[in-house]
Amino acid sequence: MSHAALRFLPRSLLRLVLVAFTLVLLPLILLVIQNGRSLEQVILSAQAGVESAVVDTRRATDMNDLALEMERAIRRYVVLENPEIRQSYLRLLERYRLELEQLLFSIDGGDLGASLQHQLLYLVDLAQASNDEIRDRVVIFNSFSSATVALDKLTRSQIDARIQQERAHVIVVRQQLLLLSGALGGASLLLALLFTYLIIRPVRQLEKRILNLGAGVEPETKPIRGPAELVELGDKLQWLHLRLRELEAQKLQFLRHLSHELKTPLASLREGADLLLEQVTGPLTDEQEEICELLVLNSFRLQELIEQLLDYNRIQQVQVYEEPVVVLPLLEQSLTAHRLTIENKNLQVSVALIDECPLADGHRLKLVLDNLISNAVNYADVGGVLQITSQLSAESAEYVLTVANTGQPIPEQDKDRIFEPFVQGNQVRKGVLKGSGIGLSIAREAALSMGGRLILDTEMTELVCFELSLPNHNNKGISDE
Repeated sequence: MSHAALRFLPRSLLRLVLVAFTLVLLPLILLVIQNGRSLEQVILSAQAGVESAVVDTRRATDMNDLALEMERAIRRYVVLENPEIRQSYLRLLERYRLELEQLLFSIDGGDLGASLQHQLLYLVDLAQASNDEIRDRVVIFNSFSSATVALDKLTRSQIDARIQQERAHVIVVRQQLLLLSGALGGASLLLALLFTYLIIRPVRQLEKRILNLGAGVEPETKPIRGPAELVELGDKLQWLHLRLRELEAQKLQFLRHLSHELKTPLASLREGADLLLEQVTGPLTDEQEEICELLVLNSFRLQELIEQLLDYNRIQQVQVYEEPVVVLPLLEQSLTAHRLTIENKNLQVSVALIDECPLADGHRLKLVLDNLISNAVNYADVGGVLQITSQLSAESAEYVLTVANTGQPIPEQDKDRIFEPFVQGNQVRKGVLKGSGIGLSIAREAALSMGGRLILDTEMTELVCFELSLPNHNNKGISDE
């Protein structure tokens, strides 16, 4: 529909719905009215036809009876010469004449009707004749009765013809009603589809903008065309997007400032704790040494949290450089960083990588590996297994790296939330330090920024397995280990 036509539609959603219902129901109302009128006409026509057929049939039958009674009356008059019989004959003759006139008014008698009217004149003269003349001329009733019987047959045939015409008329009316029902029903359907489109189109535009808002995609700036309420809702969504973008910028700026502001006092704290632990200022008692160890341990914990905040901030701002990356050296660095925890928990590490290079950013891939190895090591059972494998996906030929460990399965209620920032599941971390709940979020953001994805493999039930998929670059140079 053109913009010029849209201007004539109601701007309010409520009015648009009311106009839509009215216009959709209008053809149906007209259809009901027209069908009622047509059926009423058919019923009245059929009723009139039936009444006319019954009356004409009765008249034709009465005329046959009157013709016989007239003949009997005139013959009795010849024998008895009773004036009352003659008067009775004349009354019968008058009744016949009236019935004939009314019958000929309803049917087309043609020559037969004219012949009967002419014969009636002779029958009237017959009542005035003498007995001998009546005896000689009474044979006229033979042709008169035959003509009356013929008129009866003609009447019945014309009644049958009228009935056939009524049937044909009913068929025509039924066809007209079917065509009218199809036309008006189709018009109602088209109107319903039109107004459904006019209402659903802006709703779908709003739905698309909401999905883009949730996915962090820049929404369309094209204004929504439709009812005023939906247009206003679209404007509010646009405002919400701008507001969320401002809040996101403020959040990143806060994280950046907070991280840098915390590193300076942390450095002094760590340096002082290390000096105390090395007994530079003098010997320490066992209790004092234990307190210094706690200070050093928690300073490392604080440094780890600050580094994670910096990584989360850096992931969303630093440009991505995609190139073929050799995975094995990065993986060895991550395993080396967690060597003490692996040895303390007596984990059996198994690494098997294919001779392929993914297309990735080296720094971000190292960040993903660090977080996956840290998560697997800290949540693995003591004496358990840590398996790291890679392969090419059979469907898309992507480079797929899996990091799996033995341990308590992730609860169903946590599977959809473990990648959200600062969200930790109900499992108990088995490492020395408590996690911040941001590691997997950083890993997933880094994977997405490289054109890949990081998911929890729910098909593997015996191990807790995370699967990292990256675009593959066909480059040899990685040895299986």
